[in-house]
Amino acid sequence: MKSKRFLGHLALTTLLGCSSAAYAGDWFPLPVNSTGPDGKITKVDYVGLPKAAQPWDICVSFPHLKDSFWLAANYGIVEEAKRLGVRVVVLDAGGFTQLNNQISQIENCVAGGAKAVVIGAISQDGLGNLVAELKRKNIPVVDAYNGMTSKDVGARSLTLPRDEGWRAGHYLAEKHPKGSKPVKVAWLPGPAGAGWVELFNSGFREAIKDSAVEIAETKYGDTGKEVQTRLIEDILQTHKDIDYVAGTAVTAEAAVPVLRARGLTSKIKVVSVYLTPGVYQGLKSKSIEASNMAPVVLVGRIAVDQAVRLVEGKEVLRDVGPIGRMYTKDDIGTLKTETVLAPTSFKPVFKVGR
Repeated sequence: MKSKRFLGHLALTTLLGCSSAAYAGDWFPLPVNSTGPDGKITKVDYVGLPKAAQPWDICVSFPHLKDSFWLAANYGIVEEAKRLGVRVVVLDAGGFTQLNNQISQIENCVAGGAKAVVIGAISQDGLGNLVAELKRKNIPVVDAYNGMTSKDVGARSLTLPRDEGWRAGHYLAEKHPKGSKPVKVAWLPGPAGAGWVELFNSGFREAIKDSAVEIAETKYGDTGKEVQTRLIEDILQTHKDIDYVAGTAVTAEAAVPVLRARGLTSKIKVVSVYLTPGVYQGLKSKSIEASNMAPVVLVGRIAVDQAVRLVEGKEVLRDVGPIGRMYTKDDIGTLKTETVLAPTSFKPVFKVGR
């Protein structure tokens, strides 16, 4: 893949309990995958604007703010809004079942004078009419994190869940190639029907299809720890020959105490599709085998920069996916946590510059 330079400037903060005042100022340009109109993916260096031309009003809509993934997203959005000098309202829809609430919240926010909207979509297809209406009103939309099918979005900054699922599956497939002793995986990708879950699922299954990895059972469920704990216990009760528990970060976090209580920590390994503080600590303590990492904080920063560029009519990379990778219990010490996790002291922020 070719490498290009996209002009501009981004800022980076120190995370995991460190003060944002300790931020060193500028990022190095961030390597990302940029998808062109022809579908060709090119590796480029993303850098953002020095400042917004004026303090634009931007609405940011998230499915919820109840877990560390969306907290890190919130942090990235908030810090970039402060750096660029724009005003932001962050909306919490209340969960992945609350599509109508997400739509009405965005409509109300836009009615209040927003010039752009960043959406972490609850549904891949369910916001199409809203996005089309916003386009007619010349209000650009940035599709952030989860992905939407609408062709009316102005730009995308995505965590590419299919790639995340694929990387987790590929990690297992490389350890257990075709022809080696078969291993069985309990696969828990998240709530049924959510677009990002289907993408996790398709990527994971694609990666393991020509290997010695077999899915013993797939269980769908909300990413609450109680729900995931119950699903894991159900699978272990039914299947006595499980080698791995793989799935969401909440799945991984829930699996550790369940396996410990059953005396199975040496027999069953745990793999996560994405990284949270709990998974990070699990890797450090070696109770979790491996985890994919997507730079969640930086995805939010890029989304805000894209929104400002669209409002100001400036050049913009329209389809961006930061580059992730798998970390194991052996190399987790090399991770730059400031790209992935919010500080431990960070609480949800719903307004910036107001």
